[in-house]
Amino acid sequence: MIQHLIQIPLNELQTEAFRIRKAHFGNELTFSFPSMIAFQHGGLSCQDERFVAISVTGKDCDLRCGHCKGILLESMASAENPETFSQVVDRLRSHGALGILVSGGADKNGEVPLMKFIPAIRAIKERDPQFKIIVHTGLIQEGPARELREARVDQILIDVIGDEDTIRQVYHLNKRVRDYEDTLWMLKEMGHHLAPHLIIGHHFGEIKGEWRALEIITRVGVETLVLVVIKPFPKTEMKQIQIPKPEETSRISAIARILNPAIPIRIGCIRPAHPSKAEMEKGFLRSGVNTIAYPLQGTIDYAEGMGFETRFEEVCCSLIGVSHCASTP
Repeated sequence: MIQHLIQIPLNELQTEAFRIRKAHFGNELTFSFPSMIAFQHGGLSCQDERFVAISVTGKDCDLRCGHCKGILLESMASAENPETFSQVVDRLRSHGALGILVSGGADKNGEVPLMKFIPAIRAIKERDPQFKIIVHTGLIQEGPARELREARVDQILIDVIGDEDTIRQVYHLNKRVRDYEDTLWMLKEMGHHLAPHLIIGHHFGEIKGEWRALEIITRVGVETLVLVVIKPFPKTEMKQIQIPKPEETSRISAIARILNPAIPIRIGCIRPAHPSKAEMEKGFLRSGVNTIAYPLQGTIDYAEGMGFETRFEEVCCSLIGVSHCASTP
């Protein structure tokens, strides 16, 4: 199916993707502004620290992946033990935070070390079931996955990698694509709400494993799909890569919409600061996505010119429209 779609001209793909999007979601479009950045647009004022990412490993990551080298952890609040974690969350809640993303550096098996934090997560959800907790797990094992389910986390985020070379050369992991699919199936069968992330250009800017990753995500069936685009960070192996072209990001997002007509497709926070960023975001809109996180002002204006009814949210894009807390197992 994907190989057939890849051969179709982009404008035809986008026409069909947009038709499908409108049939299932109408004219509503959301923009998300989570984390620690204040934002104003028209009469809207988004506060800072409404939805904060917390690293349970501080700035440490055993893998030192080629695209990040731990740089993404530096922007997160640090909480390297359960006591500090609880204190950080209590402070955020007292200031009106809506929720948190629990993340951190991965160990040599590709898993974020979460086990010792799960009792604190459970206690927070027991005190305040409406407080959203989403967790970036990596290749999580069945035991901690089950405990997170019992702790009633709201959503699991996991990068799905569709190429063995990318797993070895970028993630420095001795794993296979099958491990990512097996993890996704295990989490789904356990009853977790899933928001897998597909990283466009993950293999040093090249489009390589994205189609296989999209096939896996489509086959498993998830609540929402998040697309991000590789961003060249200084002092990493990818600091001088050629980023994907807007035509490539548009094609992937359009095909993702055609294959997954009824689920929200969100464009996550990570995109390169590049002259093509504006055209990339407009292409996402024409390809039928539901949400763009941290859009350019020109993208907001373009969306409103397309006739979209725009809405602004202060939570992680994957949670938009999710009113539930995770149900009791």
